[in-house]
Amino acid sequence: MIAREKMTVADFEALLALPENAHKRFELLNGELREMTPASQLPTIIGVEIVTYLRAFVRERGLGVVTGADGGFQLSPVDLLVPDAAFIAKDRLQGVRKRGFFQLAPDLAIEVVSPSDSVTAMQRKAARYLALGVREVWLIYPSERRADLCFPDPSGESDMRVKQLNIDDALESAALLPGFRLPLATLFDIGLPILDEPEETETADERS
Repeated sequence: MIAREKMTVADFEALLALPENAHKRFELLNGELREMTPASQLPTIIGVEIVTYLRAFVRERGLGVVTGADGGFQLSPVDLLVPDAAFIAKDRLQGVRKRGFFQLAPDLAIEVVSPSDSVTAMQRKAARYLALGVREVWLIYPSERRADLCFPDPSGESDMRVKQLNIDDALESAALLPGFRLPLATLFDIGLPILDEPEETETADERS
């Protein structure tokens, strides 16, 4: 069996420059190209909510910067990842360039999980983040109203350890963001009912 050659970040940037990809979004995970499809309604809203809460806390205290769902991080020659939100501590940045991806691992990477994403795949991605220098990864599951906090395993017995949170718990990080506390009940309270099924769209024939 012939192993498929991994795509590099240089290959990735050349692909992004192609006209047919001008309006597409991709990321590169361990040499594998992944097209990022538009998120569904609830994950989109929760992604904005968590960036809003996190940015307000970080900005008020001058702790660093928070990026949103378009922020690209080149973490290795074969990894260019785009978390839904990320935090970089101020003491790790000399400044922010006008162009180009971040060339360092964020301290915190946050992924808001869509219903189509499997828990196993997202935990593999979290482990990859940690292996490449990210200190903590938060996986947010809006549909299940829960979250996983992922950390390097200090014992070295596994790739990472996972702290599972339910709706009665809160997102917090004593190591990275002392004093920050966002209850999941607050994060998931968007002021509207959460519907199980997508809204049906009538066709022209059905309306006539």
